[in-house]
Amino acid sequence: MIDIKLLRNNFDEIKQNIDRRHKSYPSLEIFKAKDTEWKKIATQLQTLATDRNVCSDKIAKLIKENNIDEVNKIKEHVKSLKNDIDELQKRANELEHELKIILFSIPNVLDPSVPDGKDENENVEVKKEFSIPKFNFTPLSHYDLGIKNKWLDFERGVKVAGSRMYYVTGFGAQLMRALRNFTLDLHINAGYEEVLPPVIMNDKPFYGLGKLPLFEEDMYQTTNRQFLSGTEEHPITALYMDETIDSKTLPIKLTSSLVSFRKEAGSAGKDTKGILRVHQFYNTELVNFCLPDESWKLLDEMVNEAQKVLDLLKIPYRTILLCSGDTGDASAKTYDIEVWVPSENKYREISSCSNVLDYQACGMHIKYSNNGETGYVHTLNGTGTSLNRLWIAIVENFQNEDGTINIPEVLKPYLNTKIYEQ
Repeated sequence: MIDIKLLRNNFDEIKQNIDRRHKSYPSLEIFKAKDTEWKKIATQLQTLATDRNVCSDKIAKLIKENNIDEVNKIKEHVKSLKNDIDELQKRANELEHELKIILFSIPNVLDPSVPDGKDENENVEVKKEFSIPKFNFTPLSHYDLGIKNKWLDFERGVKVAGSRMYYVTGFGAQLMRALRNFTLDLHINAGYEEVLPPVIMNDKPFYGLGKLPLFEEDMYQTTNRQFLSGTEEHPITALYMDETIDSKTLPIKLTSSLVSFRKEAGSAGKDTKGILRVHQFYNTELVNFCLPDESWKLLDEMVNEAQKVLDLLKIPYRTILLCSGDTGDASAKTYDIEVWVPSENKYREISSCSNVLDYQACGMHIKYSNNGETGYVHTLNGTGTSLNRLWIAIVENFQNEDGTINIPEVLKPYLNTKIYEQ
């Protein structure tokens, strides 16, 4: 959630910044209209309060003069003032609540270094590593390899749980677990602390994260207004909701690897084959909490940490800086990392690392204290890796003509050698 004071005091400048996203945000003008009304009422309340105080002073003086008739007249006026104040205060409270709700649908400000552009076609490539593999046979998709080797079972997944659901079996499950443990160990060795958060959350933190109300149709909801996590970023960032963190403990760097859920609303007919875009998936997540002057340095470190996974596995990838029109609403700046998928002959996003400044901290009231001063922390989040997509990349890039795959050396300690050497 954007800081209301920032938006109130710099509305035109922020609107100009948000216009760079090349999307319509009618909530901005609604905010301006309601905030103008709130300011007018606030001024009226201040005037009435001053009038009431003057009347109180007059009454005290008139009582000393024993001017009872005049005292009664002023008391009637004070009574009228009280009624006016109560009515205006009621409307002011209503407006404050409405303004807060509106703030949840207004995006973050973009960093000036974000390139202007309307969509993903105008993103900027900043790095590319490893050569695209050349096969002397027609490579199979991860779907076909999964079916052929009995690593994936979509038929039973759909039977049991519906569309876009699946079982990962045998070596496929072993590989998914190996990737989870490998990525966690890598990030822990880099100074991240592992967390096992809940995957069901109340709606309050989702508002603070900027996911509600904008993305409600994409979220799984329980009967009592709780939601399944769409990524570990959500419960990890909410860990310090309504808390003030001692600045001496910052930065706090956390990692987690759990199952996540997403309805994939609006993606009907898109990437339906395989485990690329499914309702249940696995990520290894990175989240940082820091002082405001540390966040840009930590964004670079987070991107390097995510790239390290692919560097060690020697999977072809590229890193791109998202343009203004493709940057998520909560983010001030985002880098995506994309892996090469041979069966599609293109790169696919596998990691997304963002600096959201104080946007989420403001929404969830996460502050820092530093020598008696307080302020909102900055938070950063990064899909250290989408394990589903990393699984796809390994299976497809390292496949052999007979359907077997060559295991990257760094993964071998995490796998049962009797299984993968068969």
